[in-house]
Amino acid sequence: MSQSPWAWLWEKMVRLIPFTEMDFAQVLEWITSPELLIQWAGPQLFTYPLDQVQLHAYLQFGRGEHPQAKIFKIVNERNEILGHIELGAINQENGTATICRVFVDSRYRNNGVCVEAMRQVLVIGFRELGLHRIDLRVFGFNTAAIRCYERAGMVKEGLLRKTQRVGGQYWDSMIMAILREEWEERQSKSSL
Repeated sequence: MSQSPWAWLWEKMVRLIPFTEMDFAQVLEWITSPELLIQWAGPQLFTYPLDQVQLHAYLQFGRGEHPQAKIFKIVNERNEILGHIELGAINQENGTATICRVFVDSRYRNNGVCVEAMRQVLVIGFRELGLHRIDLRVFGFNTAAIRCYERAGMVKEGLLRKTQRVGGQYWDSMIMAILREEWEERQSKSSL
């Protein structure tokens, strides 16, 4: 599948800015069902309906001397919120982290916003934090997200069958990852 003709523009316009209390209303507007909450955040951290109390507790992961997460909103040049992304489960000892809670507003999907946000979060993980491996989990039916992650350099590592019960059905989870040396190779090729 080819990239949107506007993708080059998103690269110049998309920025990651720390997620704050001021951004809660936007996330609450996006998460309109229990299924969407699980798709965005997984089953462990939040319960539906999502509320400000849960989001305040969530922000604590990004605070302190050694934060467990770097939590961002995705914005454009006018500081309009396009989405959300987190580099979580940061483990400096092992040099690992997990990209999670990725969400792009439906008005901005399929035109490069997700890929650019992924590229930027990988720069933060590998350049700023000096990590060795960054992974993520995505539900198997989310083909648009999987394509985005592949474009950013993530590699499919495995499928975990029927890991999440939602309503009367089970969802598969896919594990994807990129290693520092793979990312560096992609960076050197893109600079040619």
